[in-house]
Amino acid sequence: MEVSLGIDYGDARTGVAIAYGDGPAVPSGAVDSSGGRNSTARAVCGIAKEKNAGLVVIGLPYNMDGSKGRRAVLTEKFAKALEKCLAESRLSVRIGFFDERLTSRSAESELRSVSAGTPAKGASDSVAASIILQNYLDSRKAGNTGVVPDIGGDENNG
Repeated sequence: MEVSLGIDYGDARTGVAIAYGDGPAVPSGAVDSSGGRNSTARAVCGIAKEKNAGLVVIGLPYNMDGSKGRRAVLTEKFAKALEKCLAESRLSVRIGFFDERLTSRSAESELRSVSAGTPAKGASDSVAASIILQNYLDSRKAGNTGVVPDIGGDENNG
């Protein structure tokens, strides 16, 4: 059964989720991203190794009109750093993207509906990562192939 990680890359924190097989995707915490993309990539690489992941799905924040903005470019640079770290660690892990528009808002809304207080730092990032990963898994189950191109692929994701 393949282990998949979902990643919601951010400047302060990067949310992480995990799924076994077809899921469900489960929030799995957040990584401190304040050290920059290379440090974050090393942390995610370590999680991929620890969990024996075969796939990392990174949320790509397209603009609402479908174009790539600053955040999407930064996320792609993070993916390149992660790819390098995985290769240096001799880990055979596929990396791809999934359109993450509105997942952070969905995560915050989901947390507000189940929490009486203020969620812990990183909780919404981890929930956003689980939404990204679950959306990918659902898309794959529906037969949408090519939704997660490799990081050298084009931006045509469902």
